[in-house]
Amino acid sequence: MSELKPPAVAAWLLGLTDSSTWNYAVAGDLSEEYQQRRSPKWYWRQVLTILGIGVLKDLRIHWVLALRALAVAVGSIIIFQRLHLASRLLDGAVAAIGLGPYLVIVAALEPFLICAPAGLAVALTHRKRQATMVLVYTAALLVFLVCLCANRAHWTAACVLFWESAAFAVAGALVGGFLGCAWVHPPSCFRTGFLNGIRR
Repeated sequence: MSELKPPAVAAWLLGLTDSSTWNYAVAGDLSEEYQQRRSPKWYWRQVLTILGIGVLKDLRIHWVLALRALAVAVGSIIIFQRLHLASRLLDGAVAAIGLGPYLVIVAALEPFLICAPAGLAVALTHRKRQATMVLVYTAALLVFLVCLCANRAHWTAACVLFWESAAFAVAGALVGGFLGCAWVHPPSCFRTGFLNGIRR
């Protein structure tokens, strides 16, 4: 009987949590349970639960790092907004596609292009607790955006455009942050077979 491999991304996320002996024991137990023909959905649920517990534990112990992560994120966002890098990248699109589609695209891509580098900066400046600090930044960004929209008239065009921007901002924070995590702790598929295939 062949050995079942757990979902690669879920196993990588599990590896981003605290690398204590407890974590290795839990990872081994999960792998053994998965070999008993458990579903990938079950494995993901277990990994997300462990990740949530690890984040709460890290926040309780390392709350100063969480504040520093938020300061790094806010500083990065301010720098990228002041430099207008995202706007400069997207300005050439007006002539090509027209103003109407441009507004929808800018509403989506500009927040993504501002929040992704901030997530990357948070991940690269907090190497010991990367996943926790990226999730803290993303959660704080989401709370901030919900508070901004609390007094808006709901389901108007402006509100829908705002939520489109907010969704892309949160996605940018997660993508940038976990790209930073992957930079420092590459997933196993990039360390073994994938890179060997590229080198040939």
